[in-house]
Amino acid sequence: MNDPVARRNRRTLALIIAVCAAPLVLAAFLFFVVHPDGRPAYGDLVQPQRPVPALNLTDRAGRPVDLRRFDGYWMLVMAAPAACDATCQSLLFDMRQFRLAAGEDQYRVARVWLVLDDKPINPGVLQPAAGTMILRADPAQLRAWLPTASGGDLEGPLWLVDPLGHLMLRFPAPVQPVAALGVFSKLLYNTAGWKPRHLEPLR
Repeated sequence: MNDPVARRNRRTLALIIAVCAAPLVLAAFLFFVVHPDGRPAYGDLVQPQRPVPALNLTDRAGRPVDLRRFDGYWMLVMAAPAACDATCQSLLFDMRQFRLAAGEDQYRVARVWLVLDDKPINPGVLQPAAGTMILRADPAQLRAWLPTASGGDLEGPLWLVDPLGHLMLRFPAPVQPVAALGVFSKLLYNTAGWKPRHLEPLR
């Protein structure tokens, strides 16, 4: 399973798939989501697109997690403290609804909650957040990767990472779920022809 030749072959295959898929993802985004003036129908375009970096992330069991392993998914990413207030709970709900709205493409959607502190996770949100990757994160690293509004906070926005591992959109706080879902649904629908050969199982 840890054969270096097999790992190298998988990386080569992933690179080939990414090169072939990139024009499709970009074309769908530009044609169906970005207005002629260069702005998306809703949300803030991340320019230049930012690849998922090496982040110090751990799951609830304390195991390290590398988000870069999950290329191939559309990733919905939010950040919030472990206490998870009303805004946090609303975003967890929205991400769940976005995935359900994907229908048969649900398997292409990953939901990620980046926890901004080391306090206990609010037990009241664990069941509603089922299926969401809950990962402890370093806020300083996140600020270097996730764009916020001028003077804005990490808590509140919703970010979208494309299947090639690039941060491409920020839905600003307070997120308008209907508008955000409209953009996301168009991206899913118009990239439905590209199916990743392998998806890393979500934790």
